[in-house]
Amino acid sequence: MRTSFRYLPLALIAFGALLTAPACAGVYRGGVVVEERDRPRDIERIAYDNGLRDGVRAGERDGRDRRRYEPSRIGDWRDGNNGYRRDYGDFQFYRRSYRVGFETGYSEGYDRYGWRERR
Repeated sequence: MRTSFRYLPLALIAFGALLTAPACAGVYRGGVVVEERDRPRDIERIAYDNGLRDGVRAGERDGRDRRRYEPSRIGDWRDGNNGYRRDYGDFQFYRRSYRVGFETGYSEGYDRYGWRERR
């Protein structure tokens, strides 16, 4: 009778590991577990933020230099890949979100110098 209980602790540990495995299935971003279903929104936010930051810089530069308002001529907008990593998945999805952020940031940066309003 004693030998039948010998493997009980091992069986309980294995059973516990099987129960908790789905709870651990996720993607880590900055030390926080991100659920797979939330991942597209997170990738979209990352791409948008990267584009926004780059767009503000480019817009400020063009506004300061009195260049015409045209975000699509900037290489970062055309490439749309700043900050992209392969584990983000679909590159076209990232590029679209990046460009939206870039155009928003470009407009904000460019408008700080007011050249568009004067024309």
